[in-house]
Amino acid sequence: MVSFFDALILSIVQGVTEWFPISSSGHLAIAQQILGVQNLGFVVYLHFASVLAVIILFWHDIIDLFAKKRYSYMGKLLIAIVPVAIVGLWLREHIRAAFNNILFIGIFFIIFGFYIYSTKYAKERISKPSNSDSGYIGVSQIFSLFPGISRSGMAMGTGLILGLKKKEAIKFSFLLAIPLIFGASLVEAREIALADMTPLTFLTSFTVTLFISLVTINLLIKIIKSDKFYLFGIYNIIVGISVIIWSLVG
Repeated sequence: MVSFFDALILSIVQGVTEWFPISSSGHLAIAQQILGVQNLGFVVYLHFASVLAVIILFWHDIIDLFAKKRYSYMGKLLIAIVPVAIVGLWLREHIRAAFNNILFIGIFFIIFGFYIYSTKYAKERISKPSNSDSGYIGVSQIFSLFPGISRSGMAMGTGLILGLKKKEAIKFSFLLAIPLIFGASLVEAREIALADMTPLTFLTSFTVTLFISLVTINLLIKIIKSDKFYLFGIYNIIVGISVIIWSLVG
């Protein structure tokens, strides 16, 4: 059973790390190791709160897609969704196993850190992604299936490296998150029913995750616009090295 204290800690971790490019899956795996908690259902549940924050903040963009029948743009989102969705279902069990290997998580953090740091040298060239750009973003997200690599970080980072304007890279990444997180959560929805928690714990954890997610997203947008996104790369490298040392010394 997840205690109220454990749920609160994991909710804070999820709220902060889901949208910052620092891998929520990697941080949650580490946090659960430290707390001695392994509850996939609870983690899946927290993702619903995170994605609700995106829907709240990007409501106008979502309505605009359907109201103005922007089928071309929706098609590009679909192109970016398909690769990670297919591979995610195909490698589902292997991905689960990776969450229990702290050494691998540390290595993934470092690799991802260097990728995010490389966005420092990105230059804005295009205002909208092409179909091929969407494909590249979709393929890049495959790596985020493993803990230590952030989905939103890969989508935004790849968008910036491809030359997308910051505002568009942000919007495209967050709009992608809605179907991807909902889809992944529904696949694991059975696990939520197996999560053993009190109603108070369920309600509090959802509220905390939602509130922190709202704050985190707004802060991330400001960081990207100020050209400081690459600094998350340094953070990931430091975390990765620390995790590897921890795994080696026991």
